[in-house]
Amino acid sequence: MRYPVRIGWAAMAGMLALLTGGCSVLPRTGGDTHITAEFRSIAGMFVGNPVTVLGLTVGRVDRIVPRDTYAEVHMTVDGGVRLPENVTAALISPAIVTDRHIELTPRYTGGPVLPDRAYLPVDRTRSPVELDTLLATIDQFTAALRPAPGSTTGPLSGTLLSGILDGRGAQIRDTLAALTGALRTGVADRDAISAIIVKLDELTSMLAGNDRAVREFSDQITGMSRLLAEQSPGLRATLDQLDGVLSDTSAAFGPYRGRLASALSGLTAVAGQLRANAAGLTETIDVLPLTLQNVDGAIDRRGRFARTHATIGTFPGEVVSTFCERIRIPPDGCRTGRVQDLGPDFGLTAALLGLTR
Repeated sequence: MRYPVRIGWAAMAGMLALLTGGCSVLPRTGGDTHITAEFRSIAGMFVGNPVTVLGLTVGRVDRIVPRDTYAEVHMTVDGGVRLPENVTAALISPAIVTDRHIELTPRYTGGPVLPDRAYLPVDRTRSPVELDTLLATIDQFTAALRPAPGSTTGPLSGTLLSGILDGRGAQIRDTLAALTGALRTGVADRDAISAIIVKLDELTSMLAGNDRAVREFSDQITGMSRLLAEQSPGLRATLDQLDGVLSDTSAAFGPYRGRLASALSGLTAVAGQLRANAAGLTETIDVLPLTLQNVDGAIDRRGRFARTHATIGTFPGEVVSTFCERIRIPPDGCRTGRVQDLGPDFGLTAALLGLTR
């Protein structure tokens, strides 16, 4: 009966030891940690920007309140994250064209914990040097290197650096001036640079995704180049032979260039006639098969004779009526104007009888 009591006391003792001695191991179980920090400059910082520890996002910026010589940044850190009491907040800019985030350092390794509603003054925050300040410093430095008006020697002449520079001060000054212009150009075109970086990332990702196809294409190009290199003597010999053939052809046709020109001129005239009579030629070609078929059908090969049927068109009515009146033939053919209506003999008998009257 004593075993359950002993087990209960052992469990309670283990829990007490875990709560008292393992505080640095267990994560914080309370609510979120709210921190207010003072920064001399908040360029590139916006509400919603991440708050990180060792590069991992642990919170967000809630509010930014501008003051006279500094700005208050209110941020919230997740409740499961512990921060040391001497934590420092620093503005981090991964690149010139990206937004900044707040890095809390150092990480918690033990000791007092930063309480909720902590306030970090300016001496516990860090802001990066602004690009404008850097450019202004470079401008001041290059201006200080310029010689005084009316003088050809700069402030470094005659000092220890004169032997080191050995007359290269103007080159250094021009280099710094060019660097300043390049930085200003980069700042002015930061959107374009950002777009280029994004496109390069997309291109790199596409090439990485199609690495196998790219390698196969490169291998095929290499194989083709190797094949062309191996066949180079044969190709050169073929081209030499072709050049010789062309030379022989030119020599052979040279004496007949006049006849060739005349023949080509005649061919051009024939082509012009064919083009001018294209419609008639097309109709002839279309009708010719039917005509040949009819000719073949009119020939009786067994009887060795051909049957033909000529269709005489209609004469003008005035001509036929005048003819009928002169020779006094029946008016049947005269009425229709068709030769077939004049009778089996085409009206010849009537015409002869009319002439004898």
